[in-house]
Amino acid sequence: MKDYPIEIDDYLSGTMSASEKQAFEKRVAEDSALAEELKLQKDMLTIYEDEEWVQGDKKVLKTDKALQLKSFYESDKAVNLKSTINEVIAENRSSSQSKTFWFIGIAASIAVLITISLFVFKDTNYDELYASYVHMDEIPSLVTRGEDANTLLENAQLLFEDKKYQEATESFATYHEKEIAIDPLSYIYNGIAYIELNKFDEALAQFELLTNSNTLQSKKANWYKALVFLKEKNKRKLKTVLQTITADKSNYKYTEAQELLDKID
Repeated sequence: MKDYPIEIDDYLSGTMSASEKQAFEKRVAEDSALAEELKLQKDMLTIYEDEEWVQGDKKVLKTDKALQLKSFYESDKAVNLKSTINEVIAENRSSSQSKTFWFIGIAASIAVLITISLFVFKDTNYDELYASYVHMDEIPSLVTRGEDANTLLENAQLLFEDKKYQEATESFATYHEKEIAIDPLSYIYNGIAYIELNKFDEALAQFELLTNSNTLQSKKANWYKALVFLKEKNKRKLKTVLQTITADKSNYKYTEAQELLDKID
C-alpha cells in the first residue's frame, strides 16, 4: 500500500485513474486519519498554489498587503524560490519511504516561502512608504542672502543636500551650541539627517526641540516624529503619533497621516 502522502498527492494532482480515485474517496470516508491528513494537505496547497488561495473573500485582494503579496509572487525572487521548493518536494517524495519525512519536507518548504515573503513585504513596505513621505522640497531653505547669512547654517544644509549626513549633524550641532537664536528649521534638517543615519533617538531629540521651540514650525514636530517611527519600522509608536495627528483636521499633514494610518493597518 502506498504511504498516505503519496496517495494524497496522486489524488490532488489528478493522476489517479477513475477507479483508483473512487476507491481512495471510499477509504477517506471510512478512515478518519486519512481524511484528516487529506484536509491538511489541501490546506497547505491552498497556501502554496498560485490561484486557489484567492477563491474566498475577494475583498481581501484589494488591500495593499494583498497587492504587495501578488507583486512578490510574480517577482523573479518568488519564481526562483518556488522552483527550489518544487525540487525539494520532488526529491523528498522520490527518495523517502517515510510519510513523516515527506510531510515535513513539503511543510517546511512552504513555511520558508511564507516566512520569507512576509519579511520581504515588511521591509519593502516600510522603506517605500518612508521614501514616499519624505519631501525635502517642502522645507524652506536655510540659505539666506545679505548680512544676516549664517555661514555655519548654510554649510550644514549643503552637507545635508550632498547626503553627507554625519558631517551635517556635526555642523548643525556646532551651530546649535554657538547660536542663541536658533532657526527651528535646523531641527528638521538635523532630525532627518539622523533618520538617514538610523540614529532614531537623536532624531527624536531634534523633533522634541522643535516641539518646544514655540514657533510656527513646532506644529510640524509630530509629523516628523512619525517619519522616525516609519523608518524605524516601529508600528506601535507610529500608529500612536498618527492618531494624535488625525485627531484634529487642522494639524499639520492631517491628510497624509490619515492615509499612512490606513496603509499600515
